[in-house]
Amino acid sequence: MSDSTIARRYARALIEEAERHGTTETVDADVLLIRESLKTSRELVLFFESPVISRSRKAAVVGSLFEERVHSLTLRFLRMLVEKRREQLLPDVVRAYGSIRDEQLGIVQVVARIAQPMDESEEKALTATIEKMTQKRVHLDVQLDSSLVGGLVVRVGDTVYDGSVANKLHLVRNRLGAGSYLAK
Repeated sequence: MSDSTIARRYARALIEEAERHGTTETVDADVLLIRESLKTSRELVLFFESPVISRSRKAAVVGSLFEERVHSLTLRFLRMLVEKRREQLLPDVVRAYGSIRDEQLGIVQVVARIAQPMDESEEKALTATIEKMTQKRVHLDVQLDSSLVGGLVVRVGDTVYDGSVANKLHLVRNRLGAGSYLAK
C-alpha cells in the first residue's frame, strides 16, 4: 500500500472522528495550523521523518508544540501517529485531509500564474469566472511568475488553461506555418 493511500486513510479517520464529535470546524483549523507549521519549518518535517529520534521524544515535542494550540482530538491523533510510527506521513495526511474536506465542501483549488500583479477586482473577476465554469467554490492561489511575458496560466485540478502571451504567439506561429492565416 502506498504512503498516499495510507495518509488518505488516516485523514479520513480524523475527519470521521471530528464529525462524530461535532468538532469538524475546530479540527479543520487545527490541520491548517499544522500545515502552516510544517510549511514554515523544514526542521520540523525532518524531525518527524528521522528514524533516529525516539517515539517518546517525538511525542514530547508534539505535546510541547501543539497541546495548548489544538483541540484534544487533534492532539490525540498526532500522538497516535507517533505511537504507530506513522509521523513521517504527517505532511501527506495534512494534504489528504485538505483534499477530502475540499471535496466535501465543493471547493476546488486553483493556481493562477500571472506575469503582472492583479488588483482585487481582477482577482474577484477571475474567481467568479472559474466558479461559473466549474460550478464549485474556488480557493484561488495567485502566483507571480517572471517567466511569463504576459497573460496567465490557470490550473484547475488536472486541467491547465494557458492564456499566456508565449502560448498565443506559439499558436500564431503554428497557424502561419500551416497557412491558415494566408489569404484564400
